Amino acid sequence: MKRVMLVSIFILIGIYAYSQSNEFVDRLLETDSVNYGQAAYLVLVASDNLGEDADEARAFELLQNFGWAADSITAGQVIDLKGYSFLLMQAFGLPGGLMYTLFPSPRYAYRQLVSSLVIQGRSDPAKLVSGEQAIRMLGRIFDVKGIAQ
Repeated sequence: MKRVMLVSIFILIGIYAYSQSNEFVDRLLETDSVNYGQAAYLVLVASDNLGEDADEARAFELLQNFGWAADSITAGQVIDLKGYSFLLMQAFGLPGGLMYTLFPSPRYAYRQLVSSLVIQGRSDPAKLVSGEQAIRMLGRIFDVKGIAQ
């Protein structure tokens, strides 16, 4: 009986985490400008650096612990294209060109993702990232890395 209860609890926790993730993606798709907390959660969960059962605050805290966000940035601050590019490059360990290798920074991460066609079309590194764009770029990162979605 104890085993049945234990298995039931684990199944319910898994269902809750899965539904939490789906709700997050739905909210993100409706967002015109993603903040650092949302971006951290999305990217860190997708790169297996964080479990789906965590929240945005924990994701942002981990982002800062990794040193991937400046100390002046807050979780509620909106993220621009170059900042999101840097987060993607760091989380997935993508190799960059010469300048990114020498000076890993948001500027060169943005340039690398443009040349890798993760960022397509005309864009501005200071442009704010929408939820749809964040997910689209993440999908292209999976293509670049050869990860099955």
